[in-house]
Amino acid sequence: MKVIFSVLAAVAIACSIAGCGPKTKISPNISMERQHKYGRLAIVCAPKKEANPVYAPMMLKETQSRISPLEFLEKVDCLFDVPVDTASTPPIVHLDNLTDYDAVVCLVYSYESGCVYLDFYMTDTTTGEQIWYYQFSAPDPAIKVRLLAQALFAPTAIKKHFYGL
Repeated sequence: MKVIFSVLAAVAIACSIAGCGPKTKISPNISMERQHKYGRLAIVCAPKKEANPVYAPMMLKETQSRISPLEFLEKVDCLFDVPVDTASTPPIVHLDNLTDYDAVVCLVYSYESGCVYLDFYMTDTTTGEQIWYYQFSAPDPAIKVRLLAQALFAPTAIKKHFYGL
């Protein structure tokens, strides 16, 4: 029974990272529109609920180390030490100068009952409206390892699932 559970857990983890499951095809026109409208992107990270805040800078460091999938954009920055209110949905990001960016992606992580979650909330900095949401989730008791792995693939997820590239 343990072997079957381990295999199913491995498949679920692989699918969540690879983006298995139903896909929404983003047309080339929408992709180009998003690239022009949201060409300057800030990425921040914050815990939700009782999650340990010590993981946020580690996760941003992982995201920053693999930022290359987003190099087609005019500007992409991982911003450390940005206050984020995760009590509201979408989270409220307190940036000093919103005019530097077209959108902010807030990576909000949590874990409970053996599952690890990484929610992506993209907010338009001009309107304050949420323009995109995505989630990685995996049944995994190794919280730190899973969060760092999810953060490592965050730029690829943004490129693929928001920009459609």
